[in-house]
Amino acid sequence: MRFISSLALLSLAGLGLATPTSEAINRRQHDAPAVAAGSDSHGIFGALSGRGDTKSGNSKNKAKWTPCLHQNDVDILVDAYVRMISHWNDDDAKYLTDDFIDTSDSINILAGIPLGSPTFSSKQAFIDHQHTQPDNLPLVITHKSPYSCTEMAVIWQATFGVAQKQVRGISIAEATKENGFWQIKRIDVEFNSLAYLLDMGGSYKMPGQ
Repeated sequence: MRFISSLALLSLAGLGLATPTSEAINRRQHDAPAVAAGSDSHGIFGALSGRGDTKSGNSKNKAKWTPCLHQNDVDILVDAYVRMISHWNDDDAKYLTDDFIDTSDSINILAGIPLGSPTFSSKQAFIDHQHTQPDNLPLVITHKSPYSCTEMAVIWQATFGVAQKQVRGISIAEATKENGFWQIKRIDVEFNSLAYLLDMGGSYKMPGQ
């Protein structure tokens, strides 16, 4: 999954190659770009995203700047997501991009939508659903996973409806800052759909029963 990535740094000495001479080390230190202390709270993720400028003589080469999520950004989007599912308000539609998409096979299996297909293929489809059949789930976030530059994940639970069975799920959201503020571009969510079915007043029969 793209959400969590790892970086491995391999040294020449660790590979058993020749030990660099002091001249080579000095040359490398001279050629290495300087990184301002405290310029990026995301460390190497910020460096890989192309932050900062490199100057050489009278010329200036600008690297492409890619914004990355910070904890405050994650908190704002997670709070907006909880409001969307718990009690829809049209004001929160601004937190969804125009090309927003929502995918959940947990919902698809209950709604008769082909598995693997988008549950809501557009922002407007999601909004229309909230106007006609709002979720109104008492969503409680129980865990916020570490986030990457543009993705975040939460574990949530909700107890509601006829059976009052606890539904527990995970939502992974992709975010973007193309319009000057952070918005949710995509959500992938899966949960205990059998408990959800019972809470909606449905029933099921296990094999052998």
